[in-house]
Amino acid sequence: MIQIARVATARRPLACVVSVMGGWLRRFRWLYAPRAVDFGFALRTTIAALLALVLALWMEMDDPQWAAMTTWIVAQNSRGQSMSKARWRLLGTVCGAVAGVALIAALPQSSWLFFPVLAVWVGICCGLATFLRNFHSYALVLMAFTSGLIALNAADDPRDVFAIAMSRSTYIFLGILCESGLASVFAPNLADVAHREITRRVAAAVGQAAQALTGMMAGQDSGFLRSRTLLGSVFSISDQIEFSEVEMQHRTHAGDHARAALAAVAVVMSRGLGLAARIREAGGVPPAFATPLATAKALFADMLGLMDGPDPVAAVPGLRARIRMLGAECRQQLVNDIIAVSGPVPMDAAGSQVHLDGYILNASLGVLLVRLDAALAHLAATRTAPVHDHFHFSTPPWRDRTDAWHNGVRSAGAVLVGGLVWEVTGWPDGPTFAMFVVVTCSRFAANENPVQDSLGFLRGAVWAVVVAAFLTFVVLPRQAVWETLVASLFVPMMVGGLALRDARTVGTAAPYNNFLPFMVYPGNQSRLDELTFFNTNSAVVLGIWCSVLVFRLVLPFDQDAERWRMRRQMVGDLRRIARAPAIPDTGAWVNTLTARFARLVRHSVSMSDAQTNAYLDGVLAAMTVGLNLIRLRRMLDRGSLPPDARQAVEHTIAGFAAWRGQPPAGLAHTAGDALACVRARVATEGNLSRRLDLGWSVAYLEILVRELVAHARFFDITHRFHVLPDSRPTGPGMNPYQPEGAIHDHQTPAT
Repeated sequence: MIQIARVATARRPLACVVSVMGGWLRRFRWLYAPRAVDFGFALRTTIAALLALVLALWMEMDDPQWAAMTTWIVAQNSRGQSMSKARWRLLGTVCGAVAGVALIAALPQSSWLFFPVLAVWVGICCGLATFLRNFHSYALVLMAFTSGLIALNAADDPRDVFAIAMSRSTYIFLGILCESGLASVFAPNLADVAHREITRRVAAAVGQAAQALTGMMAGQDSGFLRSRTLLGSVFSISDQIEFSEVEMQHRTHAGDHARAALAAVAVVMSRGLGLAARIREAGGVPPAFATPLATAKALFADMLGLMDGPDPVAAVPGLRARIRMLGAECRQQLVNDIIAVSGPVPMDAAGSQVHLDGYILNASLGVLLVRLDAALAHLAATRTAPVHDHFHFSTPPWRDRTDAWHNGVRSAGAVLVGGLVWEVTGWPDGPTFAMFVVVTCSRFAANENPVQDSLGFLRGAVWAVVVAAFLTFVVLPRQAVWETLVASLFVPMMVGGLALRDARTVGTAAPYNNFLPFMVYPGNQSRLDELTFFNTNSAVVLGIWCSVLVFRLVLPFDQDAERWRMRRQMVGDLRRIARAPAIPDTGAWVNTLTARFARLVRHSVSMSDAQTNAYLDGVLAAMTVGLNLIRLRRMLDRGSLPPDARQAVEHTIAGFAAWRGQPPAGLAHTAGDALACVRARVATEGNLSRRLDLGWSVAYLEILVRELVAHARFFDITHRFHVLPDSRPTGPGMNPYQPEGAIHDHQTPAT
């Protein structure tokens, strides 16, 4: 036994070494065992980049490496992404070329005026890019650094600015043409595939919503977690649908129906969260709601399986028929409850409350089913459009003016620093240094976290220098024809292409692929010598490093500050909902809060689980409060409430209109008084229609009171909101962050 123990002990270090080696090898699986689709992408893009390079050499272009760089820049994971990026890159290049020529024409040989004007121009472009999504933002960014590249290249000799602008546009066009032409060969039946992909994505979102609703109706935490995941991914799914539309060349309105379906799914999730909280608030399922609830659970479970099936659209008619039947059942039960409490014999308070809960729950489920039916209708329309379909639906991006201001100031500061270094040092490669300061700050200024993203850009540039040094000094001097040049660049580009398809290396691989042709600097009549290689590439790396430094020092990205600003914005939005002359649209409100929710999810990597849960619950609470404020305003607008109940609700709305983010205890007390008034009025109301409206008002006010009390710390924007890691996550309607010790609250007033 002792010998066996010794042998086992001796084998433990070996097992640890094997385990470590296995984990290390798995990290590089993308290189030695790539997926077929990743290998195809790398091979296709490498061939396209080398083809663009050879054509540029054959055409005797001055800087042929830019054509190969463009090919790698526009190559994306999907064909739609590549086509969209190529289109907006071409537009941004043309507009940037015009701006670059205009800058040089207006300010020839006036460096101390040229750089401030260039900084302001770059700052405006980067600030406006913050308001756009996808490659629409990329076009503005490209305008900024294309104009900078052209202007800085022509700074020493302004007479060459037009030729530089034309050559720059030619490189871009050649690179895009090669990438698009080769990609189209490997993507047959692109429109049909994209059409099916749109339907598949929407069906998957509807199935996830059904799965989340199943868990929420059963009171399971998994349902709430799935609803968070779905809300956090709605915008990324919408972005992918836009790229599929590009692949389809916008021949149908399938993309519009898909976005409308996703918007309906987001509303269904918000309704589901409110319904689940209302069930929990009731303390039990009222008798009139038991049958509709059981039917709804069965419906959602079946819907999940059908949406995951081979043909989800074929199941839509049957599902919609079941939804309509369940909706009719909810309405019947609702009427039964209203009639029960309207009889000649007065009912006691407990019985009246049970019936009130019953018809509120049935009405809530009925509204949820209406939105779910709309999502299924739009899902079916993604495949077979209605006759004379002119449907259009868009989701406007969330605009953060503070973020845009920071991006603009940060970018302008980086350009000024680059110009100052060039002017003060007189460095012969100063234009290259300033050029890549402009490129880097423009490329990443509009990103949510530019410091983290630009660090990957810097790592990729360093790797490109290392590989380019080996090629320049060891391989290329012995070659004299383009065939051997292509053979030398093939393997390094293939490695970069494979790394571009792995999530862990994409941040480094993208700049590596972009910079490798530039740092090798192939030409027809010359080879790169050691001094030029060192000076040029050191200027590139130092320019990128300077931008990273500016990102760290000038208005640096701060997650705590961003989350606090987001909380202040949400409280301000709630105040605007209460006081706006026109009643806001619920879909627009859900869209805005979903965008903030998705942004928090993207930044949750560096947050503890408890802190993530606290902020996500807070955003959902703000969404719920806003929706119910809108519904209360619509109830007032109908004019169906009795005078005393109307006055109580108006007093609550006025409280929200005057709210400045102070602790919401007083506001919750006001809403609680209105709730007591309306609840008492329900029992004495004889008109059935008015009783139903009073019941809706009770439901809305109950949710307001619950959310304001449960998330009081989150809505109090006079102090920072921090959660210790030992806080306990729970479902909606309960506040796990309220107990003493769960919250670390800086007692410093907000400024």
